Amino acid sequence: MGKRAEAVLADGERVISDKSRANPIPASIKKIKGLHPSAILYKCEASSYWQFRVYLEGKLRKRSTQEIEFEKAQRKAKLVYAEMITSINSGETKAEPSSKKSLDVIAKSLWAKNETRIKNKELNKDKVAKDQYVYERHIKPFFARVDVKDIDADLLEQFKTYLADKDLSAGSQVSYIQVVMALLAEAQKKKLIVHIPPKPRVRTDDGVRGYFDDKEYDLLLKTVRANIGKTHELKGKDGKVYRRIAITAELFILIQFMVETYIRPTDLKVIRHRDVHVVTKAGIKFITLRHGETKKHKKQMTSTEQGYRRYMMLKELHSLEEQAKPDDFIFMPRYANRDTALDNLATQFTIMLEKSGLRTDAEGKPRTLYSLRHTAIVHSIRKGLDLEIIASNSRTSTDMIRRFYGSHVDSVFDMGDAFLKAEKSKRDARYDKVNALAKEMLTTSRLTQFQAIYRLSDSRSIFSKCFFQILVLPR
Repeated sequence: MGKRAEAVLADGERVISDKSRANPIPASIKKIKGLHPSAILYKCEASSYWQFRVYLEGKLRKRSTQEIEFEKAQRKAKLVYAEMITSINSGETKAEPSSKKSLDVIAKSLWAKNETRIKNKELNKDKVAKDQYVYERHIKPFFARVDVKDIDADLLEQFKTYLADKDLSAGSQVSYIQVVMALLAEAQKKKLIVHIPPKPRVRTDDGVRGYFDDKEYDLLLKTVRANIGKTHELKGKDGKVYRRIAITAELFILIQFMVETYIRPTDLKVIRHRDVHVVTKAGIKFITLRHGETKKHKKQMTSTEQGYRRYMMLKELHSLEEQAKPDDFIFMPRYANRDTALDNLATQFTIMLEKSGLRTDAEGKPRTLYSLRHTAIVHSIRKGLDLEIIASNSRTSTDMIRRFYGSHVDSVFDMGDAFLKAEKSKRDARYDKVNALAKEMLTTSRLTQFQAIYRLSDSRSIFSKCFFQILVLPR
């Protein structure tokens, strides 16, 4: 067949074909940082939109971003790239590896081991359930058809990009990547891989948790008290009511109980009356919480005196329905499903935050039930309690106290009177020294006075005062 003649205009100029119009304009080509080296954005004659192109698995892949602005196009390109990687790894363009080397088989093996570790109380079942959810939701779709031995540093970086493009927080990215690393460690134990590739680094900043200052705390309690017994409607984006929930007196007591005991929200659903013990010291009654281990801590948690009173109020409330027996749960005992019980309390709390205008703190960070535990710890710091004592009583570490709670301490004066007492003690010792010297100088010559002051005074200001006159400093 002869060569097809090119179309020409009347003046002899060649007609630009559709294919040529789709080619990148050289001056517009821009690399996309963080993606495959071949990934570019470019403009072409055929469209006003930025175009995305990348070479993957032996194939040149193109997609219009449908965006005119470069910054928006770059964000869209990263999302498209993540979709391409997921599509490739899910088996559309690659043969399925042998089943013994798939990450899914490794995952099932690890979950089976974890079940045994849960029974031996080596792992928390909620943590394992969360890992399994993360695996099914994000990890499995990405690595579905990838041979374990083919998971290298580059693919892990691509997975990090995939997570980032789904607008997951840095903290979530780290935890999801950690699950993948645990799976790879399991694969190494099974001798399916020799080396574990380096874990991608994700920059994270410690998320300082919100708390309530005294004024905000009082406002929250006032709002809850005014709404007890009222039913509130939750509406979707379409304006339709999808849930109705009543504000209970139990919420009012719960808020104060958490602030007076340090208890974690997740512990609220498991703690029973048998876990609460009344202790009397120096004529004051406290309660100690002796529930099961949480976050690898099992020390007793001691309340304030007000904590005891709030517990007794709660116990009396549920006694009316005969639900305050030793094996009954402290909060929402009528709910057999404890996750539902906690969800009910959390939803009530969120509604009250909205009503009181306290849904977010001054920095725009959302508040949750956990903010009440944070409030308890910050209050203890401000009372001047030793960090070791606070950490032990709240079942956490001093490092966590400093990182997540100490940020609310603006100066040493926010840490009780320990600093002030130390300074006063040093001042008193200094004054005692000067006063003793002044008394001694009353019986010596002027020259001896001068030499003694200069030799013994630890401050030029003290020296100056004593040089001009002999006086006894006030205490």
